[in-house]
Amino acid sequence: MPDLTQPTAFPGWSDLLPWDAGQSGTLLLLDFDGTLSDIAPRPEDATLRPGNADLLESLNRKPGSTVGILSGRSLDDVRRRVGVPGLEYGGNHGLEIAGPHLQYRHPHAAAAIAQFAELAALLDASLAAIPGARVENKTLTLTVHYRQTPAEHHARVGAIVNDAAEPAIAAGTARITTAKAAIELRPSIDWNKGRALELIRSRLAPDAFPIYIGDDATDEDAFGAAQAAGGFGIFVGPSDSATRAGYRLDSPAAVTDALAELASEKSPLP
Repeated sequence: MPDLTQPTAFPGWSDLLPWDAGQSGTLLLLDFDGTLSDIAPRPEDATLRPGNADLLESLNRKPGSTVGILSGRSLDDVRRRVGVPGLEYGGNHGLEIAGPHLQYRHPHAAAAIAQFAELAALLDASLAAIPGARVENKTLTLTVHYRQTPAEHHARVGAIVNDAAEPAIAAGTARITTAKAAIELRPSIDWNKGRALELIRSRLAPDAFPIYIGDDATDEDAFGAAQAAGGFGIFVGPSDSATRAGYRLDSPAAVTDALAELASEKSPLP
């Protein structure tokens, strides 16, 4: 596991964007929940924060700028919730990507569809008696949400998910990851948001300065990938958080403010 540290407060774009690093343009990728949207009690209640659609569209129109969303949600779900044409959208942590310049589905992802359908049915039945627990089958991945579940039931939710997934994990066809108030089952594929960022950059903007903004453990690989390529990551959350990202914004509202600064006429895009 790479070292996690407390990030530096975001100082503003003028201090961070390069002028002479040999890079051309910017690649800006962002998470949705907790970054472009405030965290909602239920996943289906999350909406894009006011002003973000116009800002994303404006940034994507800038010469040399490529803007995209990388979410754990399904591709159709995140594309519908953001609703900005012309962006590159990645769903299921980048297992599926669609935009005006890139269409991609991981070649081994489809093999998991039947497996996750069966696991979703099993978990629906097994978790039915636990208040607030909810199973979301996202076709290529599966998530168990427990944000509305009383704390005394959290360990039981984890045990049920582990028991249900154990045969698939033992067979090497699934793996468990965690997110905020959620447990995720993914195909046992060496793929994550960091790999998705690398793919998007290599296909669409190989010389661009990469920036990734996100708020969750599932964003850590993308922070690392952006920084390994000479760019940086921005974590969204409390100042005492440990992360691979070099910089931090307090909240989704602060992300909106930062995007407004970047979209302004004075923003120093390379």
